Amino acid sequence: MAGMISMISAIRAFGQNAATTVAEKPSVPELFYNPSFYLLTFVFIIMLVVIIALTRTIRLLAYGLLPEEKKQIIATEKEKSAYEELHAPSFWTRFDRNFLTKAVPVEKEADVMLDHDYDGIKELDNSLPPWWIWGFYLTIIWAVIYIVHFHIFDTGPLQVEEYNNEIAMAEQKIKERQAKMADFISPENVTALNTPEGLGSGKDIYTKNCVACHGPGGEGTVGPNLTDEFWIHGGGIKNIFTTVTNGVPAKGMISWKSQLSPKQIQQVSSYILTLQGTKPANGKAPEGEKWLEAGSTPVGQDSTTVVTDSVKTVTAEAAVPSK
Repeated sequence: MAGMISMISAIRAFGQNAATTVAEKPSVPELFYNPSFYLLTFVFIIMLVVIIALTRTIRLLAYGLLPEEKKQIIATEKEKSAYEELHAPSFWTRFDRNFLTKAVPVEKEADVMLDHDYDGIKELDNSLPPWWIWGFYLTIIWAVIYIVHFHIFDTGPLQVEEYNNEIAMAEQKIKERQAKMADFISPENVTALNTPEGLGSGKDIYTKNCVACHGPGGEGTVGPNLTDEFWIHGGGIKNIFTTVTNGVPAKGMISWKSQLSPKQIQQVSSYILTLQGTKPANGKAPEGEKWLEAGSTPVGQDSTTVVTDSVKTVTAEAAVPSK
């Protein structure tokens, strides 16, 4: 028993070392690529052979200890079995009885007849179908392999770990794909355009999609005034880009990301910034809070005072339309 415990401890230590080695690999470890799996399988096979050999030896010893009368009875039964084998049923009948149903022949049903009688209907004590029994044994074997692989040696990831690995891999692929996209622009990396081409395209997009709510000059109609220094959801290119991308459904502004590309949203956001201070006629009253770009210093304020970051969204009043 002590030797068996030592062997199990050694196998466990080997499995843990293998698991550590596998964990260092960038890929998820696979069961059939792990040496500890084959080592454990070999040990199970050796133990099974030993058990079979011991069982056969015990049967031979038990037979040798039987009295002569009992041995003669067994010999008679063997002769009877030989006679029955000579008159054995067809291959398909044996296949059905041995592998599918293991049903007792009709002429021998009296041997497995139970005493139960339900209105003339009697019950037979047939064995369970072999396919079901072997399927049950297979589930036990698989359960042992599963427990050893996932919970003892820790050589395989559990479902939660597999899920997290898949999520991490998917996020990494998204980042790699986005990095390769020349036209990929997000609120984190967007910058204001100042080229005639970019601002011209932004003006065309504004005229086509934004005039109805914000007016031709950005003076504001249904939507807020875009020419003053006051913003409901924050000024600056990053905040404007985010607002145009996601929209503000609660205030009636739709999300434009399904109709405009990130590049187009950058262009129209950059054009909106050029409307600052233009003071068009019939300008709508200011709404929201005055916006200060990062690094700017309000009049009368110490230049060392920390000002609002341009990325941060300024909280708006709930009843004021979105900007």
